[in-house]
Amino acid sequence: MLTGSDSLFFAPALFASTLSSWFHELARGKQAHVFLYPIVIVGLLLALWFIYLVFRFLIFRPLAKSQFASKSILFKQINESRILGSLASVVAIVVIDVAVDWLPDLDKEFVVVAHRIINSIFIAIVAHMLIRMARLADAYYSSLPRVNRQNAFAGYVTVGAFVVYSIAGILIVSVLMDKSPIYFVTALGAMSAVLLIVFRDTLLSMFANVIVTTGDLVRVGDWISVKGSDANGYVTEVSLNVVKVQNFDKTITSLPTYTLVQTAFVNWRGMFDSGGRRIKRSIYLDQRSIRMLTKSELEEVASIPLMDEALRLEQQSVEGNPECAAGSQITNSGLFRQYVLAYLQQHPKIHHTGMTLLVRQLQPTPTGLPIELYCFTTDTRWAFYEDIQATIFDHLFAMLPVFGLRAYQSESDFAEADATSRSVELKRDAYVPYENRADA
Repeated sequence: MLTGSDSLFFAPALFASTLSSWFHELARGKQAHVFLYPIVIVGLLLALWFIYLVFRFLIFRPLAKSQFASKSILFKQINESRILGSLASVVAIVVIDVAVDWLPDLDKEFVVVAHRIINSIFIAIVAHMLIRMARLADAYYSSLPRVNRQNAFAGYVTVGAFVVYSIAGILIVSVLMDKSPIYFVTALGAMSAVLLIVFRDTLLSMFANVIVTTGDLVRVGDWISVKGSDANGYVTEVSLNVVKVQNFDKTITSLPTYTLVQTAFVNWRGMFDSGGRRIKRSIYLDQRSIRMLTKSELEEVASIPLMDEALRLEQQSVEGNPECAAGSQITNSGLFRQYVLAYLQQHPKIHHTGMTLLVRQLQPTPTGLPIELYCFTTDTRWAFYEDIQATIFDHLFAMLPVFGLRAYQSESDFAEADATSRSVELKRDAYVPYENRADA
């Protein structure tokens, strides 16, 4: 008496035995040659499908969903990799290969051809299972805490898939044609020059894919800009041959993978990972508006917020210098530069530690004296970064007249009335809270 598990285990054997008896009785009839082989082929296909379903859904799936497997990350990855489906296919094709020899009264030529076809299918299934196992190994390695990076070995898996499928193709053709694999390898060697020309881009991209993925040069979701192309946006796909980039205007740029190895490109991932986005922009001062500030002007601007810190920084920079031996002589451009530094140091959306923060004077140009801001915002999102940057420069441009300075612009747009236009223009109400103003 067979139990439920025993009957499940012997189901393929019982099915094959029943099918063999039926074919044996049919072979004795007069119409055996007409109906036997189509029925054999259909019967083998049905048996293959039945055995696959039994092993895939009645044996492997319950095992994969067991309590032990659900607690193991490796078993979860095995289930997601669909290796169990490939394994069920291997078992099914092996059973069918054995079952062909059990069937009686079949021509030897039919049996030989059937074995060739079954062996070819077996090679294809095993090749596909090996690739799935390689992807499983990649997924498991990438999930390790010390790695923590998706598709760490994706490049090697891609190259390995190409090699495995190439070998499998040669073996399948050799089995079907009953020729030695060396025969086809020799033929491919003679055609190597032609193959290198035909598959040049594929081979270059294949090995470039290894460099890109193993070197972690590009990931899906990275913002990259490639010099000499229109690619400037987020990577949506990294495949064997092509890297697809969705530009900011929503167009798609497709680049050969080897382009990322042969040409320079910028990956902005480091900026996002650091948490800071750089501001590197200058205000060009009209050099004719630069002068020394008088004592009364210094006293007048001293009440402006942050000006005491700017005065302290500027006095530290000029005290002890030979040209200031007669006393601390402060220029409006120098005081403005220190004010900008003090303003950035207290700005809540600028990194104050761990990232460079400076305000410097660059080489004078025909279009003015550049005062460059070099700092990093705490928000890397594009729109918010632009808003922070614009707000900072709006404030600084509005503060220029307080120091008696003027931003450079062409003479056709501005004509200085007289020298008095260079004087300090201080509107005290601008620095008094609205509720405390006299006209409030």
